[in-house]
Amino acid sequence: MVLKILLLLSIILQLIAVLTAIKLTKITKFNFSWMLFTIALTSMAFMRCGEYLQLVGDKNMKLPTDFFVWLGATTSVCFAVGVFFVKKIFNNITISNHIKAQTEKRILSAILSTEEKERWRFSKELHDGLGPLLSSTKMSLTALKKDELSQYNNDIVNNTLYVLEEAIRSLREVSNNLSPHTLTDFGLARATQNFINRSTKGSDIEIKFSTNLKKERFDTEVEVILYRVICELINNSLKHAQCSNITLKLFYENSIIFINYKDDGKGFNPQAVMDVGMGLSNINSRISSLKGQCEIVSSPDNGMYTNITVDISNNERGKI
Repeated sequence: MVLKILLLLSIILQLIAVLTAIKLTKITKFNFSWMLFTIALTSMAFMRCGEYLQLVGDKNMKLPTDFFVWLGATTSVCFAVGVFFVKKIFNNITISNHIKAQTEKRILSAILSTEEKERWRFSKELHDGLGPLLSSTKMSLTALKKDELSQYNNDIVNNTLYVLEEAIRSLREVSNNLSPHTLTDFGLARATQNFINRSTKGSDIEIKFSTNLKKERFDTEVEVILYRVICELINNSLKHAQCSNITLKLFYENSIIFINYKDDGKGFNPQAVMDVGMGLSNINSRISSLKGQCEIVSSPDNGMYTNITVDISNNERGKI
């Protein structure tokens, strides 16, 4: 009795598998492989039916041995050929995923490049357009100040000059943040040091920066992306970490750029922070666009450590 139930259950499952294979044949572009599986599963269902009839039927009536041999051979051949084609399917999926990943990287690179070009254009408009206007206004007021003015008017001129100086200073900072001229003219190490000097001005936080870069220059896109990443790391520590000390190491050796960053702040859960933003996902995306590796390690009350490596030779960008 138990054997009959098992055979009936097996037949039902085989038929369900056949119907599923038929449905997959309709919706997939790999029709031939699923047709083979359908034939193999159907053959197995017939074998189970034959075994069931042998079990419940007249003992004097037996199915020919060839029946089971042919069904078994058909099943084996269909499964063997089907598995071969399934292997090709997985190969195609792997190739497709690789192409997708490369396409995403190219799209990300194009987005970053467009973003930097727009930053540079806006920075140039501010520096070359609004900057000279403010400077001319300051010169005119300075000339006016040489005339004898009443105390009231002289105070107004002095106050206006002060406001203009602040506006010019702010304009330079905005322009430099949008497109750092020091990076373009002197390279990554000098630009990083200048950013550190500006960031820690009037702050109790100490940033220890060391590098072996001297006059080395790299592809513009590489320098800009790494500079943005370093700035993002420093800004995150200054704004959120409540740290007292930051250590930054920037080294270049054997066509590989190494960035080691550490702060002694309050720390965080990297995955949770990655999900809500705070620039970490942006850092990963930028390093990924350079085919580099980015490791961020942190936990509550244990600060944060970041290790970044970018292989220039594998990045199809060379040293200039």
